[in-house]
Amino acid sequence: MAGQFRSYVWDPLLILSQIVLMQTVYYGSLGLWLALVDGLVRSTPSLDQMFDAEILGFSTPPGRLSMMSFILNALT
Repeated sequence: MAGQFRSYVWDPLLILSQIVLMQTVYYGSLGLWLALVDGLVRSTPSLDQMFDAEILGFSTPPGRLSMMSFILNALT
């Protein structure tokens, strides 16, 4: 009976690996959206667009680009 799903066994390694995978997919796709949007408007890409809270907002053009990327990432 190998390969059968075990819903009664708590597997912390499986849970942690799923969390790491989901975070990797999320930030990887966000990085791709940011690179695409920055390439379309010829803006300089920066990690601050992902991780700096001061840039996120609609009051500045880089903030609008970041928010657009976050929205596109949420929709995909």
